[in-house]
Amino acid sequence: YSWPGNVRELQHSIERAVIMCDGSSLGPDDFILSSGVKSSGGLELESYNLEDIEKTIIEKVLKTNQGNVTQAATQLGLTRTSLYRRMEKHGL
Repeated sequence: YSWPGNVRELQHSIERAVIMCDGSSLGPDDFILSSGVKSSGGLELESYNLEDIEKTIIEKVLKTNQGNVTQAATQLGLTRTSLYRRMEKHGL
């Protein structure tokens, strides 16, 4: 398949899809295909800036877990301390 970016961008897109996936398997709707466009149920992103994407993902996971940092950290594969550090970095 054709990919419009480099290998790192592909890797980050796959990582985002895994983090944001609602089910146990990935589908086309889990992938963001281009900047500023969102698939059904996906995140709308203005850019591929990793800092902005990280903040958006943390916000979504915290909302999904009703603000429970322990559950959000587990879902993200982080320790609570790491999640708190990232939240502080992004002003959350």
